Amino acid sequence: MTDKSPVFARFAELTPDSVYPVEVAVACVIRDDVEATADGDTVTVSTSPDGVTTPDGRDTFTVRRNQLIS
Repeated sequence: MTDKSPVFARFAELTPDSVYPVEVAVACVIRDDVEATADGDTVTVSTSPDGVTTPDGRDTFTVRRNQLIS
């Protein structure tokens, strides 16, 4: 994903000198219930709260539930 650093810099300061990749948090909302898979529970989320999208405009993703923080 590409966006302005204030969206991603909630937990760490991002600068041109930062060593990438950098672990960041992105605000999201849950779109679908948890689904059990071989890799563990997954959930569909949208990154629409901050308007974060992929370069092609996608804002919905399937992620592992343990990747979500509150």
